[in-house]
Amino acid sequence: MDGTDKKILDMIKGNARMSYQEIGNELGISRVAAKKRIDKLEAAGIIRGYNTYIKRDDEITMLMDIVTTDESFEKVLKYVATRTAYVRQIFTTHKENHIHMVAVSDSPKNLKYLAKMIDKDCEGDLKEFHVRQVQDVIKDVYGGIKYEPGSESDTNTDN
Repeated sequence: MDGTDKKILDMIKGNARMSYQEIGNELGISRVAAKKRIDKLEAAGIIRGYNTYIKRDDEITMLMDIVTTDESFEKVLKYVATRTAYVRQIFTTHKENHIHMVAVSDSPKNLKYLAKMIDKDCEGDLKEFHVRQVQDVIKDVYGGIKYEPGSESDTNTDN
């Protein structure tokens, strides 16, 4: 990946709907060259997809942190990865046996039920389990929310 590829990524990160012609014009290359570069970035797995951000005021975002026992990590990870459509993202971290999840629903009851089921079904496999509701989104490059010092976000969702 060279400097031109990095510029393309910066451009489409802010607007994934840019045309190949617009990208080419901005970089001083043809639209065909822009398309070839984007195709190469997709084939390499650097661009993994394109999303549409839909702002919904009724959505609630919950952050969940799970620390498992040594022998239960894979079992719990498989459980949470296949459990529900409310789970949007799952991350593992450098903290040993740590899983960080983002879950979203339009109902707090759904998220409370999800947390209750994880706690119940993984009982004995968990060392720690913390659940927190997101109050404000300060910055979300995927959702078009930019950080502006001294101002609050106009949304309480993290899509």
